[in-house]
Amino acid sequence: TSARVETAQDGEEALARALADPPDLVLSDVMMPRLDGFGLVRALRADPRTRAIPIILLSARAGDESTVEGLASGADDYLVKPFSARELLARVSTQLEMARIRREAARHELRTEELREAIRTRDDWLNLVGHELRTPVTALALGVQALIRGLSTAEGVGPVHDALRTRAQNAERLLRRLED
Repeated sequence: TSARVETAQDGEEALARALADPPDLVLSDVMMPRLDGFGLVRALRADPRTRAIPIILLSARAGDESTVEGLASGADDYLVKPFSARELLARVSTQLEMARIRREAARHELRTEELREAIRTRDDWLNLVGHELRTPVTALALGVQALIRGLSTAEGVGPVHDALRTRAQNAERLLRRLED
C-alpha cells in the first residue's frame, strides 16, 4: 500500500497538523524546536481525536533510561539513531497493524455493547408485555373458576360447565406460557 508522508518544521506545527487532520501514525524526533517530542506526545494523548494514534519517537539518546523515558511519555515505540530504513519500516508497519487491530477490537466491543443493549430492550419489552397480558388473563381465569364453582351446584348445566372448565384450562396454559 502507498503511504502519504507529511512533514512539519517543529513540534507545534506537527501538533497543529495532527489535530487538523489526524494521521495514521506520528513519527517524531525527541529534539525539536518550540515543542519537543515528549510535549508532542503529551498533547496528542490529551486530545480525544489523536489519543489512539500510534507514535514512534526517534532520538540520538541511547540506553535503557532514554528508551524507558520515551515509552513512559506515551510513545508506542522508541527508536535510537542511527537506525536502518528496514528497521524503521518494520516498526512503522507493526504500529500501523497494531492500531488496525485495536480499532477492530473497539468496533467489535461497540457492536457487542449494542447487542447487549438490544437484548436488554427486548427483555424489558417482553416483561412489560407479559405483565400486561398476565393481568387480564389472570382475571379471566379467576372469573371462569368462580363461574365453575357457582355452576357446580346447579343442575342441567353439564355442557356449560364442561365448556367453562376447558376455558379455565386454556387460561391456565396461557398463563404458564406467559411465565415461561
